[in-house]
Amino acid sequence: MPAESTPHRRLRRLLALISAGAATAALAFAGAVAPLDGPAGPAAARAAEPVAGVSLSVAPADGTVVTAGAPIDVVVEIVNGGETAVEAGTLSLGVAPSGLDDAAGLDAWASDGGLPPSARTVFERATAALPVGAVTTLEFTLPANATDAADPAIGLAASLEAAGADVAGGTTAVANALVDDDDRPGLALAYPLTVPVDEGGIISADRLESWTGPAGLLTRQLDAVAGAGVAVGLDPRIPLSVRVLGSSAPESAVDWLESLALMPNEVFPLAYADADLAAQSQAGLDAPLEPIGFTDLIDPASFAEPQGPAGATTSPGETPTDEDLLAWDFTRTDVAWPADDTVASGDLDRFAIGGLTTAILAPGNVEPGRDGANAASTVDGRGAVVADARLQTPLRLAAAAQTDAEWRSATSRLLAELAVGAGEGAGAGTTLLGTFARSAGAEADRVADTLAALAGSSWSRTATLAEAVGAPPASRTLVSLPEDAQRLENVQRLLSAEVAVDEFSDVLDDPTLLTAPTRRDLLGLLSVGWLDQPAEWTEAVGRWLVDQRAITDSVSVVPTSSVLVVASETGIPITIQNDLPYPVNVVVTVDPSNGRLLVEDTVEATVEGESRRTVQVPVAAGVGSGEVDLEVSLASPDGTPLGSIVAIPANVHADWEGVGATILAVLAVVVFGVGIVRTILRRRRRGAEATTDAAAGATSAEPAEPAEPADPAEPADRRPEDPSNG
Repeated sequence: MPAESTPHRRLRRLLALISAGAATAALAFAGAVAPLDGPAGPAAARAAEPVAGVSLSVAPADGTVVTAGAPIDVVVEIVNGGETAVEAGTLSLGVAPSGLDDAAGLDAWASDGGLPPSARTVFERATAALPVGAVTTLEFTLPANATDAADPAIGLAASLEAAGADVAGGTTAVANALVDDDDRPGLALAYPLTVPVDEGGIISADRLESWTGPAGLLTRQLDAVAGAGVAVGLDPRIPLSVRVLGSSAPESAVDWLESLALMPNEVFPLAYADADLAAQSQAGLDAPLEPIGFTDLIDPASFAEPQGPAGATTSPGETPTDEDLLAWDFTRTDVAWPADDTVASGDLDRFAIGGLTTAILAPGNVEPGRDGANAASTVDGRGAVVADARLQTPLRLAAAAQTDAEWRSATSRLLAELAVGAGEGAGAGTTLLGTFARSAGAEADRVADTLAALAGSSWSRTATLAEAVGAPPASRTLVSLPEDAQRLENVQRLLSAEVAVDEFSDVLDDPTLLTAPTRRDLLGLLSVGWLDQPAEWTEAVGRWLVDQRAITDSVSVVPTSSVLVVASETGIPITIQNDLPYPVNVVVTVDPSNGRLLVEDTVEATVEGESRRTVQVPVAAGVGSGEVDLEVSLASPDGTPLGSIVAIPANVHADWEGVGATILAVLAVVVFGVGIVRTILRRRRRGAEATTDAAAGATSAEPAEPAEPADPAEPADRRPEDPSNG
């Protein structure tokens, strides 16, 4: 986001004007206008440099063109944006001694300090001290004889001197309305419709609602360019951020999007999030990156109703596809618009690989060419349109002007360039190009004013981008301007982090749940707008890299204490942690450090989101007992390593199983033997008891002949029967 928003800047300027009221009043009475009689000599040169933070603008008091040979009202505005008060001094106002009628004359007139050496001083006025933050304006009227009616343009200059040194100075050139040109070149313009940089790859609903409100950033930009003679480079992230919300999108954002769709201007897409094309090429990419997908952003409940014509066209209950979300009726899609002065050798070829066969180049990126040549160019064998070097600076100063005087000064110079500078050598068949800065949206009101001034210009005609691209090309040579080495190193780190996430994402059934937001955020970090905020960008890069590392470290093995293995075959418990909100599929591998333990196979497992799961990895005892280090690692189904290897110590005593079996067998034999002995002893005891009982019965009966002793060897069934039992 910009350090200070437009409303804040306007409030600051208003407060400064109020605080400077007393100073302004004092200036009005501090000294009278002192017109100098007759032509004055060249302004005296002073060695001192202008004071930092103090600016001076000189411009026509009304409008951006003048009628030479007649009295001309001139305004001088002084802004003390420095850190110290400006002492009382003298303000000098001068004009060019003769008309400015060519580019060389315009260049010679430009000055950032005191009056140009050739200036003729017309007025001098004493000024009061100017406090810090004060803004004041002084008005003058040039006499009719100060300019010539035949001059194509006149030069105005002003200088503030205090304590013998220049404090601030400024010049401008103003076209003479009396000198017209029927042989006017065409002027095509390109405007980037973007938003302030952010670390995210999507614009939130809150910001959309704010920026599309009555005085919002996007509303003011659209109001400035809609229907004007300017081609619009549109960041596709803007309409997509509205569409992806479906019925949840703010009403103001939907209305804004419909107005954008009805805009008659030429429209071409910028890179998503206005990502830096040159940096991508110089970091080693063969073609510019594009978004991967947006389904992770879709809430089906927001698409229960059909969407309007500016939304992603769907049937009730049907969610939009990526193509639906990105669809737009672009005038052309072959334009690459890299940041100013960032294109190096080979970049244009890589743009073309991505289908971007026509590049919009800043004038500093090519060798100076013939004045008045077409913007259409052949640069290193590739098609391009090159912004006009003479128009670019005043066009952008006008669009970024903070005050009316600043805007009139810059716009006057822009029209003067068309009248006698950029138009020099250019005719009706020539088409020039001017481009607005990426930051132009912050002062969209000035953009609208500038476009209106150009539309009414007597020294150019409105041309389309298609005319500029299709004109006969001039041959130009690229000035290779690679980006800062440290920036490119950071870009390569970003790209490497994205590759790591892409490889890791195989753990998901739908990898785009990770890869899509990662790519969007990466493109957001590559936005051209970050080039003006290098320190903030470096910090944002660091935060993003930490976040991506957290993603690739989100699935891991939970360390555990040592494991005791006493069986020849068992399972080792491995606990897996998943910090992602999605289920992950992993392959668990256990590698023992020696042959005491054998692992025959890996184990595949699915771990639910934000949870842990313990799996058993089958192992078998090898040779001997002792300590074994088990190296446990995870991989995605395609073999990409996940996280770090975790070492788990194990104590193997698998021979205890054999010893235990032997002991059990011995115990079984002993128990069985004891049982047999006890059974024999029990039977003998019962036999002895029976004999005793029989003897006791014989003693109580009559005497009988003793029975013949039985032969112990003879079977019982063959022994003689006892007659007494007959």
